[in-house]
Amino acid sequence: MSELKYLPVTDELFPLLGKVYAQAWKGANSFFSTPGYLKKQTPEKKAERFKKQFKREKNLNFYLVMLDNQPIGMYSTSLYPDGSGELRKIYLLPAYCGKGYGMEVLLHILWENRERDRMFLWVLGPNERALRFFAKCGFVATGEQQDVAPEIGLIEYKMLLEGPLDVRAAVIRSLLRSERKAHESLLSDMLAHNNKPQAPEQSLPVAASAEVTLAQTDQLLADWLKTLCTADGIAGEEDDVSAAAAGLLREYTDDVTIDRSRNVIARIQKAKPGQPEILLDAHLDEVGMLVKKIEDNGFVRVTRDGGIDTRQLLCQEVVLHGTRRIRGVVVLPAESGKIPDSNDLLIDTGYTKEQLEEILSPGDMITAAGRFTRLSGHQLSSKALDDRSCAAAILYALELTRGEELPCGVTVVFSAQEEIGGHGAAAAAFTLHPDQALVSDVSFAWTPDADRNECGLIDKGGMIGIAPVLDRKITDQLRTLAAGKGIPFQLEVMGGSTGTNADRIFSTGGGIPTALISLPQKYMHSPVEVVSTQDIAAVGRLMAEYLRQPAGKAAGVKEGAESDETVTS
Repeated sequence: MSELKYLPVTDELFPLLGKVYAQAWKGANSFFSTPGYLKKQTPEKKAERFKKQFKREKNLNFYLVMLDNQPIGMYSTSLYPDGSGELRKIYLLPAYCGKGYGMEVLLHILWENRERDRMFLWVLGPNERALRFFAKCGFVATGEQQDVAPEIGLIEYKMLLEGPLDVRAAVIRSLLRSERKAHESLLSDMLAHNNKPQAPEQSLPVAASAEVTLAQTDQLLADWLKTLCTADGIAGEEDDVSAAAAGLLREYTDDVTIDRSRNVIARIQKAKPGQPEILLDAHLDEVGMLVKKIEDNGFVRVTRDGGIDTRQLLCQEVVLHGTRRIRGVVVLPAESGKIPDSNDLLIDTGYTKEQLEEILSPGDMITAAGRFTRLSGHQLSSKALDDRSCAAAILYALELTRGEELPCGVTVVFSAQEEIGGHGAAAAAFTLHPDQALVSDVSFAWTPDADRNECGLIDKGGMIGIAPVLDRKITDQLRTLAAGKGIPFQLEVMGGSTGTNADRIFSTGGGIPTALISLPQKYMHSPVEVVSTQDIAAVGRLMAEYLRQPAGKAAGVKEGAESDETVTS
C-alpha cells in the first residue's frame, strides 16, 4: 500500500478541496438525503464556504489526503485553548473507502495532535457506518446532539476520544495492521480464484464505549504475549523464543540481529550528537530443567536451569525437547517423604529406558507445559511471563513512540541467560555500551502466602526500583513523569542488588547509569505465573514517556510531582 501524504490547503487549493469534499460527501450520505438537498452540495459552494471559514477561524485548518499525488479525501481540524481538538470533517472518495485508508488518516490526525487532552467530532445520525467506525477506534457517544439540516430532519451526534491520544493512536495502529492483513488476504484469495476483488465488509461494534479501546489494548498485549510465551527457551537454549521476539521487533525496525549469546538486538533510532543512547532490556529465557540421567526403570532424572520452585512443579505436565518433543509429568520419588531438591525430581514419560535413549540425551531442555489462559479482568496466566511480559511492555513503548523523532537513541535488547546470572545482558551492554539503560523485569505481587511489605499489588501499575545500584537521576525522572502524566506506579525499595539484569548492566565497562521498572507478578517461576495487561500497559507508557523526556532532557513536566504511594489514574 502506497504511503498517504497530507497537503495543507491554501487559497489556490480551495476549488480542489470543494470538489473532493462534495464527491466524498455524496458518496457517504446520499442514501438518506433528498434530491434537493444533494443539489446544494456543489463543489463551488463548498469551496467558497470553506475559504470563508478558513479566513474567519484562525484555529481551523484543512488538508487534502493524497495518494500517489492524487487527492483521495480531505479532513479539517480545530485546536482549542482548553487542550481539546475537534475533527471537523474527514471524508474519503467512495473508491477508497473500506480499504484501511480512513483508519490511516485518523491515526495521522491523532498522532499529529497527541499532546491534546482529548479529540471530539460530530457524526451525522443516519450514517451508521461512520458511527460504528469511530466507536471501533475508541470514540464515545456523549449524548449531545444538534440539528444540522432541519429541512430534512438531519441530526448529528457528538463523540469524544479522551487522552492520552498517543495510547489511542497505538490501538488504532494495531487495528490498521489487522485491516490491511485482512484486505491483503482477501485480494490474494480473489486473484487466486480469478475474481474481481471487492472491499471487505468491516465487522464493527455498534456500541460506542470507552471499554472498546481498553479491550483492544488488552488484546494487542495478549497477542504479543501468546506469541512469546508459547515459544520455548530456557537459559542457554533460547533459539525458539529469540526467533519469535525478533519477528515482533521487525515491525519497528529492519535492524534486528540475534548475537552469539542468543540476545535479540534491535536498533530502533540512532542518537544524534549530544543525545543519550538508551538501552531497553527485558530477558527472554524462562526457568526450566535439563535431562540429567535416564534411570533403569524409565524415569528421567533432572537438574534445574534457573531458580525453579520444585514445590510448584510436582504433578505438573512438562515437555522434554529431544530428537522430538515428548510429554511427561513430574513425580515425587517413592523413597522421599519430603519436597525434593531439583536434583531429586523424576519425570514419568511412559516410555522405557531403551525407547527414551533414542529420544533424549543428557542436557536436553525441559520446559513447563503451562497453558496461556485469560483470567478475569486484565489478568492472564502462562508459563514464561517472567520476563516476556516485560518484553511486551517494551514493544508497547515502541508502538506508542512509533514515528516520533525522539531526543535520544533507542536500542532494545531482549536478552538471554538472565535466570542463571544475567550473562546475556552483560555481553550486550559491553558491546553496545549505551549512555543509559532501562531494565524491566517482574517482581513479586502480593498473594495470601506472601509478606505484604515485600510485595507490590497487581493492577496498580509498574514498580519503580530504588536501590544503591540504580541511578537516582533516572529513577527520579521516572517518578516525576509517572506522576505528571497520570501513569499508575508503585515504589520498590531494595537495600542492595536488585536480582535483575540491572545488576550486571550498571557495572559493565566503565559503568552505565541504569534504572529498573518492575512488573508485579503472582506465582513467579511456576507454570501458572499471573500478570495484568493493565500493568504491562502502564510500564510501556512510562518507558515511552522517558524516551520522550530522558533524564537531563526533561521539559513540560512539573518538577516535584511525585508520590511515595501507589498512584492510580
